[in-house]
Amino acid sequence: MRALKPEDLENFSTILCDLDGVVWREKNVIWENVNALRELKGRGKRLIFITNNSSRKPDDYWERLRELGIEADMIITSSTATANYLVKRGIKRVYAIGEEGLFWALESNGIEICEEEPQTVVVGIDRTFNYEKLKKASNFVYFGALFVATNLDAHVREENGILPGAGSIVSAISYASGKKPDVVIGKPNRYIFENLDLNGAVLIGDNLETDILAGKNLGIPTVLVLTGVHKLEDVERLKIEPDFYVENLQQL
Repeated sequence: MRALKPEDLENFSTILCDLDGVVWREKNVIWENVNALRELKGRGKRLIFITNNSSRKPDDYWERLRELGIEADMIITSSTATANYLVKRGIKRVYAIGEEGLFWALESNGIEICEEEPQTVVVGIDRTFNYEKLKKASNFVYFGALFVATNLDAHVREENGILPGAGSIVSAISYASGKKPDVVIGKPNRYIFENLDLNGAVLIGDNLETDILAGKNLGIPTVLVLTGVHKLEDVERLKIEPDFYVENLQQL
């Protein structure tokens, strides 16, 4: 692991980039990184944004990135990747815990969201999660429904602390039902990267356990940017080492 230098990025044609913790932290824009990403796009790099956040539709991200002056080549969310996974496996009825982004991804792919006899329980972030949802999901899983998690993110960082993530809800259902998820779609797993050409790609993210571990699983170089969840002292603690690190991308 070493500090990233500007010339290092000349070897890569595609930037795979996280959003939360790299482009913004909730409502707060990380301008040092935004300016650098605009510059990289101007140099002809391909920008593909990949987020574990299942709450929003891709159009929401397209719009917000354009407002920041960033023209993305592709945006993949854990919700769209989850829907693709289910479609490929012929799953048509699910009980879903999540928000607009997940519901949109499922329904736009012809998957019915139901309250009874689902083939699969799909779990993403849900800021209205409650005991009744926990009870229903746990019973469906307990009695044999496939258990699919959009991601296992424990939390995202905000200015005043942390926001519990989808992984916290998944853990509650898993503990109640006695069953772990059958499939986890988001980073660091490969499902969210399906159908991507990774030749000449580098992965930039703020989370060692999702972004950086994903790059290692895929066999591509990684850059830890220290504007989000993890810092350099976490590398030794978690035993996950990126190829490069940078305080913020404007240093490039």
